[in-house]
Amino acid sequence: MSREFQSPVAAIDLGATSGRVMIGELADGKLKLQLMHRFANGPVPLSSLEDSAPAEALSWDIDDLWVQIRHGLSLAFAQRPDIAAIGVDSWAVDYALLADGQRLGQVRHYRDPRNERAVPELEKHFDRAELFDRNGLQFLPFNTVYQLEAERAQSRLRDADALLLVPDYINWLLTGVARCEWTNASTTGLLNQRTGGWDEQLASHLGVDGKLPELIRPGQVVGTLLPHLAAELGAELEVKVVAVASHDTASAVAATPLAGPRSAYVSCGTWGLVGVELNAPVLSREAQQAGFTNELGLEQSVRFLKNVTGTFLLSESIRHWNEQSAQSGEPETSLEELLVQAQALPVPEVLINPQDERFLAPGRMPQRVSEAVVAAGGVAPSTRAELIRVIIESLASSFATQAMAAAAFGGFEPESIHIVGGGSQGNLLCQRTADLARVPVVAGPVECTALGNVLVQLRSLSGSQMNLRELVRASVELEIYEPEKAESLA
Repeated sequence: MSREFQSPVAAIDLGATSGRVMIGELADGKLKLQLMHRFANGPVPLSSLEDSAPAEALSWDIDDLWVQIRHGLSLAFAQRPDIAAIGVDSWAVDYALLADGQRLGQVRHYRDPRNERAVPELEKHFDRAELFDRNGLQFLPFNTVYQLEAERAQSRLRDADALLLVPDYINWLLTGVARCEWTNASTTGLLNQRTGGWDEQLASHLGVDGKLPELIRPGQVVGTLLPHLAAELGAELEVKVVAVASHDTASAVAATPLAGPRSAYVSCGTWGLVGVELNAPVLSREAQQAGFTNELGLEQSVRFLKNVTGTFLLSESIRHWNEQSAQSGEPETSLEELLVQAQALPVPEVLINPQDERFLAPGRMPQRVSEAVVAAGGVAPSTRAELIRVIIESLASSFATQAMAAAAFGGFEPESIHIVGGGSQGNLLCQRTADLARVPVVAGPVECTALGNVLVQLRSLSGSQMNLRELVRASVELEIYEPEKAESLA
């Protein structure tokens, strides 16, 4: 067995609300993760980073993220100087533009209002049905193709010579090598599902032809850590940077210990990605109208899924209440306490549609949820616990409904639903999903994205065909929620 395979690896896992650097290794037949550094992430006003930016424009503070990543890696190498590789995964669709080896401006946030305004402009040339036939993606106004349409007339896009998605940009900072990992490429709308390569016609229209880098598959080595970074981080040996399944959901699904081919999954964090794993994309008109998407995973699998709202509704509600508390000097609101209170409440008579566009942007979430309940014919929640129960019940109904629909497009009925990520810790959410779907829900692991990141690196270093899901099953404790009530999703 090679030195690299016996050595630990570092996983950089960037989510929409937080990031982390972890050490992962295989010891005694089990995967072990150790958190080295966790840091906050989220949208910032572009005006705080660029002068004369539009007031409503949103960005990521990518420079601060890079500082935090390097700090986390320094801690990791200080503890384990034998780290053999680094892998990066992140949220999808957002990108950096480069010219002559320099980034042009900031990495814009997918919730930036400019994207919705660009939708009708792109659809003058490619309507939604045609786009789906090309890229197999669910319509979402923040897909990269709409972002590029919004930017098409901007000088920085014309001046750029390369476009790199967020994890590819971090890989470039680490190695100086520009490549695009294909699971994340499949979320942009620029990857043609029929050819497996960049869609030349779309790329030409959007002005990025010649600017899209070579595609690379999960497990391929991007390059090695740049010498000056190795010195800064304390890396004593040559360190490879491995392309993992760099879309965080692709990493999470790769490490989801599905019971079998008839299992559905929910990767639940800020977003809930609900779907099944298939061998080929479903590009039918019915799938497009139902709002499903075809994204790519390991072993050329297709993650046939729907992007639905996840814990964003909860985190935004808590953030709003705590901002109020800070102004009034009152104690902060605890989500854990509200969840305990919510579990004792009856099932709400009226739910909300978590996918409603009114919930896409941050801010005033409790008020918007209450307004949606009233608009649906219900009574506005009178307490915070009631509002949390409405959100949980609505999410569970959404997860159960979409898991069943995804499986139906795959030609089967699901025998179980596997929930991974932060949402897998929610007892009420998992139980209600099981009740409504009438199938068992298997919960865990929480750090599924980081596990998938580590697994792809270890398999790449070993040169063997490790069974990733069996390793996860042997390494973590899973919780099973059996349906308790015979309820109808109708």
